[in-house]
Amino acid sequence: MKTTLDMFFNIVKVMIVVFVLIIIVAFLTGAFSKELLCGLAFGSIFSILNLRLLSLTLEKAVTMHPGNAQGYVLSRYIIRFILSAVVLAISFKAPYINAIGTIIGLLLPKITILIVNLFGIEKIIKGKEA
Repeated sequence: MKTTLDMFFNIVKVMIVVFVLIIIVAFLTGAFSKELLCGLAFGSIFSILNLRLLSLTLEKAVTMHPGNAQGYVLSRYIIRFILSAVVLAISFKAPYINAIGTIIGLLLPKITILIVNLFGIEKIIKGKEA
């Protein structure tokens, strides 16, 4: 399904812009630190990978029988949930990673999708008139 891959890349493009904006705001407010940068990068990279796992899961699930698809999607959801918990545990334990930065990085896809839908950025990304 090419549409999920296109949507994934569009979301990642906007995520990178939002990531840079967060870094700029943190720098201007004096809240910037290497730990915050590491936390944001750690959470953002994991959330991008998590988003790709979600798209792969959905692509496979639509070709399956509905009963099998439900179990498959649930098992993949639990795996992604456990991986997110591991990422949070690592960020809380590691002194060189800011946990708040990691949480913001994990929420970045949700923030990005909200921004894209609220402001109609999808039309700009695809090159259509707003």
